[in-house]
Amino acid sequence: MNKTIHSHYAEPIVDDLMLEAGEEQETEELVAGLTAYARSLELQMIQLRCRINELTPAGQEKPFPEPHTDLYESFDHYAAYEKFKHVLQPLE
Repeated sequence: MNKTIHSHYAEPIVDDLMLEAGEEQETEELVAGLTAYARSLELQMIQLRCRINELTPAGQEKPFPEPHTDLYESFDHYAAYEKFKHVLQPLE
């Protein structure tokens, strides 16, 4: 195990496990940020579709009779899905 120790200073000991845990947290934060952004875009798209429906002249078929349709995609076929399932929850 790699350890960095400075005898005269009260610096934390850094080892491979700590570095790996930090990288793991950074990756999880990235996935969480992307998930939140994707969810925000989904909601904006639904709002836009609803607004378009509202602006459709009477007597014409609404372009988006079900504004939620065809917006969602499943990512559970990816190998890393289980690892980040808790972070991807808002997209389900």
